[in-house]
Amino acid sequence: MPTRHHSPSAPNTDGTPDPVETTPATWWLTGVSFSLASAAVAASVVFLGGDGQAGGGTAQVGELVEHTRLAHEGLVPVVEAMEEFLPTDGSHPPLDMTDASMVNTWRVGVREAAGHVGEPAGGGTSHEVARAGLASSVRLLTMTVDTYAKAALIEDEEMRMDVLHIAMDLRDQAVTSWSVAATHLDTISVDAGHGHVHLYLPAAPDSGALQPDGAGTEGSGTGGEGTGGGHDH
Repeated sequence: MPTRHHSPSAPNTDGTPDPVETTPATWWLTGVSFSLASAAVAASVVFLGGDGQAGGGTAQVGELVEHTRLAHEGLVPVVEAMEEFLPTDGSHPPLDMTDASMVNTWRVGVREAAGHVGEPAGGGTSHEVARAGLASSVRLLTMTVDTYAKAALIEDEEMRMDVLHIAMDLRDQAVTSWSVAATHLDTISVDAGHGHVHLYLPAAPDSGALQPDGAGTEGSGTGGEGTGGGHDH
């Protein structure tokens, strides 16, 4: 994917987009996008590097697993549907965008996932660390949908393509962030006696997203039962 991006600007009343260099929306979208992406990377370092304090109890971990499973069931079809319009194979996204009803479906799916995951209560318990990572990922997916929707307002095709690439980058960060949190959740689920839970979102093999241990492409493709099961190994 191209590494240089521009952000969208709202069209003028005469239908001509404002220059990207002078549009306040440009700085807002670019700043928020890269701040969120940076936050996801920083969060990933925390999840990978910190064991956290006590896991918080079998019941609390089990509750988080079930809430995550519900969020996962709603997010998998959203991420899979995004693939057609925000491809993961390195190709450019299509300038002919999906309709508003599809975008609204994505938005509803992400909003419901946010409700299932909730917000971390604070503290260093392992299950709250996992919840923080999941919530961070859902926020990135929310920004992905919003950015994609804003791209539809841009008439200039080059500028629209740049914004679509920002949406692609945010989606990639979201999936990677989720994979780190899902790996942490799997670990604490085993420690709490609930067995392995492979609740990974669909991801390209070379995306950098983590994979379930010994599962090959399991959890990174279709997101079916093999990716969401709570089975023991």
